[in-house]
Amino acid sequence: MKFYARKPGPILAKWIDKLWICEGYHPSHRFELKLPDASLAWIINLKEDRIRVFESNRMDRPMFLPGSIIAGPRSSYYYLDTVCQESCMGIQFKPGGAQPFLGNLVGSLRDVDMPLEYGLGRSSRVADLRERLQETSRAEERFQIVEQYLLQGLEKKMRDPKGHPAVAYALQMFERSPTTAPSIAEIADMANLSTERFIRVFKEEVGLTPKNYGSIARFRLAFRMIRQEQVNPSVDMALSSGYYDQSHMYREFRKYANMTPVELFRNSDIFENHVPLLQ
Repeated sequence: MKFYARKPGPILAKWIDKLWICEGYHPSHRFELKLPDASLAWIINLKEDRIRVFESNRMDRPMFLPGSIIAGPRSSYYYLDTVCQESCMGIQFKPGGAQPFLGNLVGSLRDVDMPLEYGLGRSSRVADLRERLQETSRAEERFQIVEQYLLQGLEKKMRDPKGHPAVAYALQMFERSPTTAPSIAEIADMANLSTERFIRVFKEEVGLTPKNYGSIARFRLAFRMIRQEQVNPSVDMALSSGYYDQSHMYREFRKYANMTPVELFRNSDIFENHVPLLQ
């Protein structure tokens, strides 16, 4: 497998975390479990014009969407078909970064996959973008094509790229330390917003509520400690990750990863946040 990733140019870097390309992915397993990361992505299948997803995240309810989709922010783990990853490209937005491109649609995309053309409109020429990407096999050219498309969208059609400062502040606090971030009420008060108004604005920009997002940020902190730092999932680790106790951490891991912290610690087949489902 060849995997390429890069940061976008300075204009797009405010909203987009990275662009990536996957080529020649032929794993022995057919399905994967992807852990939630609270961000939104555009996925383009470069091999065939369809992507298999699972309705209500149930593997017994497969359905096919066109080859270019919006993958909304996830509130839990979800299933992926590896066939659709054989040759594909993705645009990974920062939390809240998709709103300039999708507007208020972001607020309704929690746990949702939809055709990219539905989100951008027919005038967005999504099919033309996919065809141009198929015409070259060079990763650098593909990155340039996508960046040009995104920049043109910002200039011509897509929304004014301004978010509420309270949302930006909350995201910054969650990213810096989900264990010490101010409460939702405190952030709302600092922004002179009611708690209900702040929650609504946050969801409109990010696609998740602040509570959902904070829980996932805490899970991802614990996930990084286990996978990258090889920290044993002990009581001390649970407390340092912001959980009330070890049982609280285990419940959250079951919810977000469908496995215990110990199982995650022992699993050597995880690539980034993709977990092979071996049958």
